[in-house]
Formats: sequence, structure tokens, C-alpha cells
Amino acid sequence: MSATKVITNSYQDFHLLALGQLLSHGEGHGPFIWVQDGCAPDDPRQRVCSFVLTRRGTWLHYYLFLALPEAVRRKCAMFETSAEALALASTLPARPVVEDSLSLPELIHAAGFSPADTDSAGRALLMELQRRHPNGSLPNPPTA
Repeated sequence: MSATKVITNSYQDFHLLALGQLLSHGEGHGPFIWVQDGCAPDDPRQRVCSFVLTRRGTWLHYYLFLALPEAVRRKCAMFETSAEALALASTLPARPVVEDSLSLPELIHAAGFSPADTDSAGRALLMELQRRHPNGSLPNPPTA
């Protein structure tokens, strides 16, 4: 059995990161994100990764978080004040849930993201997607 730490929803196990401290021009203030290192509860290979806590109370792999457009990152996982971040952390259920890449459309939709007005191809593709899936949800992938 491996000694790899599985992530939890106990706020003592994660770290509040002030993004202003990471920026050379930052003042050391917000926005803030919650981060935690460990492995996902359902990962049989127990790969250690960094995770970001979303406003939905779920954990997202750090690299998936970085792949999101900046506007979506801000809306889905960044907090303007540390008090706002602490309020979410205090309401988490006992068992952590890790988002997977298939749930990214939900996160993007919930954040209200849409392509910029200048991104005509992106806007056309989004309209086509909405035409194909008018109820707002994508079909489930086939199971093996």
C-alpha cells in the first residue's frame, strides 16, 4: 500500500494562495485560490497532482484549471477576498469530488463564458454547439 496522501475536503489540508503575491507587480492581495497536493480519491495509480478548489466545491486538476480561459478561471475558482474563500471551505461535504475533463463544459457554462466579440470563429462554433445541444448539456460519452 502506498503512503501517497489522498486529497480531502478538510481545510487544514489545503492552502490559500494569494495570486497577487505571485505577480511581480502584485501587492500580495487577492484574488485567492485554494490549492491542495495529493492524489485523487479514485485514482488507482495514486498519481500526486496539484488541485484547485472550484466554487462548486469540487477539485479540479491544476493543469485543467490553467487550460481554462482566464475569464472562466476567475469565475469558477477565484475569490476576491480571503473571507469569501474561507466561507466556501467551511461548507464542503466530507468526501472530496474531483472534476474530470468531461465536466469542463459544465464549469465553462456555469461561469458564463463565451468567446470574445472579436472571435467570430469561436462565436460561430459556440452557436453551432448550442444548436446541436439546445438543452445546454452535451451527450454522455459512450461506455465501454
